[in-house]
Amino acid sequence: MKNSAAQIPATPPLARRYAFKLLANVASVPLYLLMEAILPRALGPSMYGNYSFATNFFQQLSGFLDMGTSTCFYNALSRRQEETGLIGFYMRISLAVAAITLFVSLLVLVPPLGKLLMPDVPLWLAPPAALWAFLTWWGRVLRSMNDAGGVTVASEMARTATSLFSAALLICLFFGGYLNIGTLFAQQYLMLALTAWAYWIVTRRHWRAQERILHFRLDKEQCRSYRREFFSYSHPLFVQSLLSFFMLTAERWLLQWFDGSAQQGFFALSQKVSMACFLFVSAMTPLLMRELSIAWGRNDKEGMGRLLDRFAPPLYVVAAYFSCFTLAEGAAMSMLFGGEQFSAAIIPVQIMALYPLHQAYGQLAGAVFHAAGRTRVLRNMAALECCYGFAAAWFFLAPPHLMGMNLGATGLALKTVLAQCVTVNCYLYLASRFIPLSFGRNLAHQAWSLMFLLPPAFFCREITLGLGLGGADSLLRFCVSGMLYSALIAAVCCIFPRLLGMSRQDARELLARITRARKRS
Repeated sequence: MKNSAAQIPATPPLARRYAFKLLANVASVPLYLLMEAILPRALGPSMYGNYSFATNFFQQLSGFLDMGTSTCFYNALSRRQEETGLIGFYMRISLAVAAITLFVSLLVLVPPLGKLLMPDVPLWLAPPAALWAFLTWWGRVLRSMNDAGGVTVASEMARTATSLFSAALLICLFFGGYLNIGTLFAQQYLMLALTAWAYWIVTRRHWRAQERILHFRLDKEQCRSYRREFFSYSHPLFVQSLLSFFMLTAERWLLQWFDGSAQQGFFALSQKVSMACFLFVSAMTPLLMRELSIAWGRNDKEGMGRLLDRFAPPLYVVAAYFSCFTLAEGAAMSMLFGGEQFSAAIIPVQIMALYPLHQAYGQLAGAVFHAAGRTRVLRNMAALECCYGFAAAWFFLAPPHLMGMNLGATGLALKTVLAQCVTVNCYLYLASRFIPLSFGRNLAHQAWSLMFLLPPAFFCREITLGLGLGGADSLLRFCVSGMLYSALIAAVCCIFPRLLGMSRQDARELLARITRARKRS
């Protein structure tokens, strides 16, 4: 009998998997930038706001129906990769999520209910938005399966190919004059379906290489065991999911109710710009979550602390690098993504530029609690955030006669950034109570790293304006400013490696490894 260990290909190291995941994210940036530059221009502020509101509503619904089960599935599969029965069981959960999401979309077509849930939004958008939301969620599940199995490299190569094809199709639709809300949904369905199919092919090849068989038919004892496992992990997250669904849909509903579709479109644009800043950081978080889950399974709390101390500061700085530049170049970003129709979105874009900062820390801190199975903490924090978050949303969005400031998209951007800053630092503090993680050092790093990154961004902006390269929204001036800013930040990181959470010795060792790699190539 052959040694089973010899049949299992070695999992690529974390650095290599991150590199491929980062490269895939970089390759998807053209698609993302094209889509977010094309859609506002093709749809206009009002229809773009309607599209964003409808898809956001059903995306939050899919997230609520998930109730943390996808994270439980990811953690369990990371630890027990030979159990393909887990996948068969989770497919049943996925079918339930699909059925309920599409059923709710049909209910929204009933005018009294639809007008209440989606004010001033065409109700026919509900079913296509619901299908889009489910396919997006299901794609993330399939991608997490490949990450859990350690086949990130092949998975991200497949995603890159489908992303580039989708970008080409979107360009053809736009310049051919065929891009509207209907063809947009068709293009999105094709992209999501191709991506899911590519993920599935990678998964099947991985199983065949390891001589594994997917078991869809599970006996009663297996189903009972999996139900207990998922219920034990996820039932505390039911309250968190319910509160998050209520909070995230309620604040967008308030914006729609008080200010209408145009302000919804301005906030949607600012949100998409902030997501573009986060693309380079999001590549690392699911991989770190896998490592944290494995470390917790070995009861290696020190290892979890080392992972966070090693990766959290540089990830925060990478996010801050993009965020600070976006804040300084708010006018150019608004013009680049939305065009002249979205000139009123400049301030929301500048505020939401700060959102990726704590999003990076938040995903890492949340990964600690997910990996450790301490989902009750997540539930309790969600309840607390719902209280101060909704109060802040009402204060910033409601009109003066209802004790609010009526700030529209700017108000919702302020609420989003401030609430996340409070929540994430609460997570970090609670995580530091049971793993060796310095809360004070990480809190200080958040503040002083911005002191190094924000002034150069404004300096480069003013220098390029003074050189007469164009106005604040000039693409040429924007590009020159970006290159100058990148050079300055690279110099700062070389002089002060502590900015990246590294000592000078760490920096020298990293430089030596890069030099050796270049010589080998």
